[in-house]
Amino acid sequence: MNSALAVLASNAWLAMAVMLAAFLGLYALLHLYARGAAARPETTRKMFHTGSGVLTLAFPFLFQATWPVLVLTVASALFIAAVKFLPSLRRRAGHVANRVDRSTLGEVYFPISVAVLFWLTRGEHPLLFVIPILVLTFADATCALVGSRYGLTPYVGASKSLEGSIAFVVVAFFCIHVPLLLWSSVGRAESLMIATTLALLVMVLEGSAWRGLDNLFIPIGGYFLLRAYLEMDAAALLLRLLVTSGLVALIVIARRRTTLADDSLAAGAFLCYIAWALMGWPWLVGPFAILLGYRWLSPPTADNSRRMHGVAAIIAVWTAAVAWLALARLVGNPALLLPYTVVFAAHLAMFGASRLAFQFRERALGVLFWQAVVISWVIVMTPYVLVTGAGRGNLLAAAGSVVAIALGATLFVRTQADIRNAESTPRRWVLQGAGATVASVVAWMIAMAAVRAAG
Repeated sequence: MNSALAVLASNAWLAMAVMLAAFLGLYALLHLYARGAAARPETTRKMFHTGSGVLTLAFPFLFQATWPVLVLTVASALFIAAVKFLPSLRRRAGHVANRVDRSTLGEVYFPISVAVLFWLTRGEHPLLFVIPILVLTFADATCALVGSRYGLTPYVGASKSLEGSIAFVVVAFFCIHVPLLLWSSVGRAESLMIATTLALLVMVLEGSAWRGLDNLFIPIGGYFLLRAYLEMDAAALLLRLLVTSGLVALIVIARRRTTLADDSLAAGAFLCYIAWALMGWPWLVGPFAILLGYRWLSPPTADNSRRMHGVAAIIAVWTAAVAWLALARLVGNPALLLPYTVVFAAHLAMFGASRLAFQFRERALGVLFWQAVVISWVIVMTPYVLVTGAGRGNLLAAAGSVVAIALGATLFVRTQADIRNAESTPRRWVLQGAGATVASVVAWMIAMAAVRAAG
């Protein structure tokens, strides 16, 4: 076996030919199985997913350069896309992965993620490639099969289930823990904490993905998390395990008390973890304030308490915030916490304005607007000041941020045809995100002026 690998590794073209033949052979066998047996659509799709993943595990041992992997992944992606989107090919050869009753591009994302992961891990220990692929290959497939057969607790807003997520965590734990024990110098306690933390986080990441994007998120996100954890000591790993467990508990508790669907709640929780891991506890003030403050803006009713906000809402809320977070990490400037926090305050004001306008139709819009702005400013900026300190410049900046929040909310309200019936459309989320971005930039300008005024 070793001699065969050595021969293939010494000849990239031969190795590529063997891998391509194996891929096409796998697809042909599953095609015959799908047509000749009463196989369920999800079963053949995940068999193809698992078989392809097993084949890619050989890449770090066969190829030293990136180009052979790029050629193979592009070829397989084009083949899968052709079968999926060309009607004639789909009728003849689409029985393997194209019979599921949902819109997904997961089979196309899979080879893309393999290529990106191989490029990221080239020259590093093969473990960094193998573990994310193992998780994607086995944990994700197990999650889908268990969820489709035994999923009794479906998620709101996602084609997933609690039972599938539990299966994902269990399989992912062993996909991480066993290779670390057998193939690295990581201690047993550290290996346990890495495997548990990473399995929980990737499960949250998988729960937030839609239309097959988990095939991108799991390996690439898993790689960056694993790479960071391998450099940490036991104390740092324990802290991350506790924070991750807390976030998972928050998802379970909040899912019955929020208007966020399960996929968007998981996405928000994962972004909260990233914010904390990159910049620390103060960067959780904004997202936690909007989560808690949303229900305080008006009394909950049966109509406004529906779990109606999907991933699009999370993307709108977090896009500008992630930009400030990345910039703060890049330049090492913790003062960017102010515009980052104002993003969430502005979104809370916009949510509040539309919610109050819908619920209290007999009241003047101007009164409801300022009620939403002031309450949002108090809810978000009060803990911000408590966390960052009551220096003169900081107080002036926090006080002036109410102007920025009002400006961002005004831009949003003015762009809505009817703020009393604001719909959850892509246009609405783009405009709301734009309003929050403007508010954060104005808040940063006010903060710089406040610092100068404070001397």
